[in-house]
Amino acid sequence: MKKLPVFASILPLALWAGGAAAGGGSYTGNYKVTLTHDVYLTTKGYTGHGPNSTHCLALTDDGNVGWMHSGYVVIDNNDNTSGQFAVINNTILIYVAAQGSDESIASYVFSASARDGKIAAHGAFDYIEGGTSYDADKVAFGARGSC
Repeated sequence: MKKLPVFASILPLALWAGGAAAGGGSYTGNYKVTLTHDVYLTTKGYTGHGPNSTHCLALTDDGNVGWMHSGYVVIDNNDNTSGQFAVINNTILIYVAAQGSDESIASYVFSASARDGKIAAHGAFDYIEGGTSYDADKVAFGARGSC
């Protein structure tokens, strides 16, 4: 019976430590992202290299995706390219639905290290359509408020 009070005093400490591992600071804001040296599928394999492109990701960190730091995301102020993000174990995962060719469903996926409300400057992206990766390479994240 004496173990219960000891457990009760340890539980808040364990919960606090778990929350601390998630990192503080909100990710809400606008981030400039530059997709670099795109590689995409051609009839000869993944040999296509498109031009660099720059976009704006708007994140709303409200915890609505089930993680402490998670929420809604929109690319280039276009509600047709919206999705969600979550920060899990100091990695941000951003996944956005988009319209692919022939009106098929497509997704943009971004990832990078993230901690204390800051996204690392370098990460990776992929454009997936019909279950196939069509465009993947490096992404550069600007600071919050960069677009």
